Amino acid sequence: MKKLIYSPDYQEKIIQLRNDLDLKYGQKTREKVLAEIDHRIQLLKTYNYLGISLREKYGFDCDFYHIYVANNFVFYEVEEESINIINMYNEREEYIIKFLGSVNKLHEDSIVNID
Repeated sequence: MKKLIYSPDYQEKIIQLRNDLDLKYGQKTREKVLAEIDHRIQLLKTYNYLGISLREKYGFDCDFYHIYVANNFVFYEVEEESINIINMYNEREEYIIKFLGSVNKLHEDSIVNID
């Protein structure tokens, strides 16, 4: 089973989402939404290609996938030994444009160091 590796960008988005949900809806809703997101991400360890391929859906020359959960798109890539959770965008954002703009930053920051 592959391990999950979370990028700093994704971690920041989860913290921001947690704070926003607490402020707007309270702890009970926050716990439900974050549990739903975590559950779907955990499924990726077993079902690596559960998400939608950006190559197949949009014709982009890349190996990234996304899953839709709790009004958010979670982007990830499948590596030999890991699933890299790259970023998350709300459905109201221009998520594809923002994601593709962050791909260069992803590889510059190297969320995964496999030697």
